[in-house]
Amino acid sequence: MAKQKPPRTPPIHYLVAFEAAARCCSFKAAAKELNVTPSAVSQQIKSLEQHLGLSLFSRKARAIHLTEIGKSFYQIASQTITGYQQGYSRFKEQHYSPILKISMFSYIANEVVIPNLHQLRDAHPDLDLLIETSMRVENLANSDLDCAVRFGTPPWADCQYELITPVTYNLLASEQYLADNPFNDLHDLQEQSLIHIRTNTNDWQQLVIDHNITPKNELFFNSYTAAIKAAEQGLGIAIGLFPTTDRSVRKGNLHAILPANLPLEEAYYFVSKTNYSKQEDYGLVLAWLRGLFKDLQKPLSKASH
Repeated sequence: MAKQKPPRTPPIHYLVAFEAAARCCSFKAAAKELNVTPSAVSQQIKSLEQHLGLSLFSRKARAIHLTEIGKSFYQIASQTITGYQQGYSRFKEQHYSPILKISMFSYIANEVVIPNLHQLRDAHPDLDLLIETSMRVENLANSDLDCAVRFGTPPWADCQYELITPVTYNLLASEQYLADNPFNDLHDLQEQSLIHIRTNTNDWQQLVIDHNITPKNELFFNSYTAAIKAAEQGLGIAIGLFPTTDRSVRKGNLHAILPANLPLEEAYYFVSKTNYSKQEDYGLVLAWLRGLFKDLQKPLSKASH
């Protein structure tokens, strides 16, 4: 006997009535949940059974029960509907939520953004930031993040981007460290303890190569915050980024070693998903961030010392 040819994939709208009826074990309860009549649910399921050429329910008096085949098909229907609901929930959160999920270095969050977050809330009370901190370059396309403050050099394929501020750098150390470890020129790095702000990139590499230096000691940290704190505690010399670290220097926590800051190709950028429903919010946050970084370069008030 020839095997029956399998039918085409059934219309997806049949799954809604079937899944509800199977879960509730009742056409009437499913109809109430779906806001339709019991006969409409019954007709949808009958059409599905006819399409498959299989019985999904056994009907006895007023009770219904899934057949073994029905139980198997229920797994498909349940997973499909659950996946759709979860996917739509993510879609809704991304396109309709007033919350912007933003990623940035912990140092920027703690020293720049969070102390001034009240300004954004006062100006735009309907806009909320959910801040995540990370040293990684987040791939926005594969995450639930809306945007990020990214340090680097564009272009980036996964997002749209706007410059927040250019970045310069200097070598930073505490007053006590410099008193104990004299520094006259870059060749003196040979005798210094060099502090690394990340473990996956050697930020000192070019200076070390250019001046043929083998430092006597190196300390590695996985965050800019930890590296700057180590420099403040007199553990060595760190590469400081400006304007991010401007205030720490002006407060006297750290001292700039080089006579002038040097330019960097990298800069701070505001990167975001291409999301037309949130473009206005992106613009508000970008303008606010630009203002914060500009304020870092202003003279400190007496209360800040």
